[in-house]
Amino acid sequence: MDAVASLKPGVLLGEYPQKQDGAIGSFEQGIARFVDCLKDRFTSQKYQPQFIVPQVNAYSDELARLSEQELDLYISQLRADLNRQGLQESLIFRSFATIREVSQRVTGKRHFDVQLFGGWLMINGMIAEMETGQGKTLTASLASCTAALAGIPVHVITTNDYLASRDAKLMRPIYSRMGLSVGLIVEGMATADRQHAYRCDITHACNKQLAFDYLRDRVEMGEETGQTQLKFKQIRDQQQGGSKLLLRGLCYAIVDEADSVLIDEARTPLILSKECPNVEQEQVYHQGMELISKLQEEMDFTLNIQTRNVELTEAGKLRLAEFVEPLSGFWQGRKRRELIVKQALTAKYLFERDKHYLVKDDKVQIVDENTGRVMADRSWEQGLHQLIEVKENCKLSVPKQSLARISYQRFFHRYLRLAGMSGTVSEVSGELGEVYGLRVKKVPTHTPSKRKIFPQRVYVNLEKKKIALIKRIQDIHQQGRPILIGTCSVAASDDLSRLLSVHSLKHKVLTARQDKQEAEIIAQAGRLGSIVIATNIAGRGTDIELGPGVSALGGLHVIVTERNIAQRVDRQLYGRTARQGDPGSVETFLSLDDVHMGLYYSTIVLRLLAKLTFGKQQLPVKLGELVSRRPQCKLEQQHRMARMKLLKADQLLKRKLAFSGGAE
Repeated sequence: MDAVASLKPGVLLGEYPQKQDGAIGSFEQGIARFVDCLKDRFTSQKYQPQFIVPQVNAYSDELARLSEQELDLYISQLRADLNRQGLQESLIFRSFATIREVSQRVTGKRHFDVQLFGGWLMINGMIAEMETGQGKTLTASLASCTAALAGIPVHVITTNDYLASRDAKLMRPIYSRMGLSVGLIVEGMATADRQHAYRCDITHACNKQLAFDYLRDRVEMGEETGQTQLKFKQIRDQQQGGSKLLLRGLCYAIVDEADSVLIDEARTPLILSKECPNVEQEQVYHQGMELISKLQEEMDFTLNIQTRNVELTEAGKLRLAEFVEPLSGFWQGRKRRELIVKQALTAKYLFERDKHYLVKDDKVQIVDENTGRVMADRSWEQGLHQLIEVKENCKLSVPKQSLARISYQRFFHRYLRLAGMSGTVSEVSGELGEVYGLRVKKVPTHTPSKRKIFPQRVYVNLEKKKIALIKRIQDIHQQGRPILIGTCSVAASDDLSRLLSVHSLKHKVLTARQDKQEAEIIAQAGRLGSIVIATNIAGRGTDIELGPGVSALGGLHVIVTERNIAQRVDRQLYGRTARQGDPGSVETFLSLDDVHMGLYYSTIVLRLLAKLTFGKQQLPVKLGELVSRRPQCKLEQQHRMARMKLLKADQLLKRKLAFSGGAE
């Protein structure tokens, strides 16, 4: 049995297994893609539903006849075989069949054939593209339980603590019946509790919690990353009261919503830091915000809203030098003062309250643009966070000093085996292959989708859009159908909420402000007459169950009011309706006044487009789709470039650290 087949801590891989970084250039990437093409050609039959399903079904009758005591013995023998022989195909088939039988007995849910196929892809280190509502959580249990039975520490990763907690709770009966322990990592846990959770057979966690815990381990290990040095360190720690490391290595991970975690969130590096009080810096931040009030746009600085970038002009740099002449110390350094002033301009002009951040309990809290959730434990670096606090008249938080950093690309690339699932991943399959070496396979749906998508509407201005939107909501509401309305920010949700209140439409709002009530709001979102306004917080991993009588009326109706950062994110919102064979419908209301239009089209172009309505309230359907999609395509391209730029910077930093002998 080789090391790759075992994927677990031990003699072969050491006590903290992980894949070592390698310098991958364009030539190596090309070779890897060529090898993947060959694999696809020679193993294409192996990764088809008709290969795995009959193999698993062959065990069904035998397992169904077993008593509970006999099933216990069967599971015990299966675990022993997997521990001894590793992930052999015949053992995987037996394991899948056993997990399916256990699931039916303890939850009443029996894995569909397509779910067996999805599990097969994941246990083989691939991305399974499964339509929303096809039971990805249950599908993942096949791969997670099988790997755990083989003694492999399994990390089931999702986008936030709420989903991690929910999935761990849903799957716990299956894990327990299979004799497996389950751990859960959420924000605010003590170190001892985290260690205990990571020592379980299967650990559920969100990507940020897991990555930061890994960075804490890297700081604890320092430069002692070799297996021999690490073993001596662990022995020393045991003598001093126990190991301080949290994880057991990076063995096997299943990433739910893989495109969100591996793609959308990969534009920002993860930085572990510690507080570093500096009274002088507090004064600098206040002075910086005062200085920018003397600068004029275009003459002294330029703004690029699309890339969120600020540049000082030569005239601006000279004027700034004049302004700081009476000041001493920090401001006499040209690079230092220009950096702080650029950050101050960024804070003032490019970061909006209730869109990029919330002010809660006199604190600035970052809102994740991909998920719409508050990231309470995160802060912007290089003084930006403190400058936004000055802007909002909040108490300044203590500046932080970086201890370690890593990009998501490099972190996930260190897993010995990485797999995942998502309903919207085909658009980025090339990038997943290039960066992570992951192949994407489409999983057929169990039942045909009944989702009805209405033609998109692009109105001439925001006022016309609001009038049409309210009328449509009233019409659907009168039918008794539940409505989910998607927005892109907390501020937009608040504006729409006020508009609905004016028209006496009772509703609930789900944004970063109401994240603690998420489960309650979602539970009611499919009931007769329900109206819910939600940011991207309801876009992923959310299953809205239909109330009695709703299916007969046409199911949940989803209304999209703004374009998201990527078409994949829009499709996630579409996926809240018509799940698992239920009926449902989707339609999109946009306007030429929407923010994303103004970022990419000049005022003259927008006026010309408005004339193409030919006196009507909205653009022709085909033209509207083309006009609204173009800005989104450009934004997707910009984000991809940002991810590639971060990856290159990360690789450069890695080479510098390796040359200098420094830690991560």
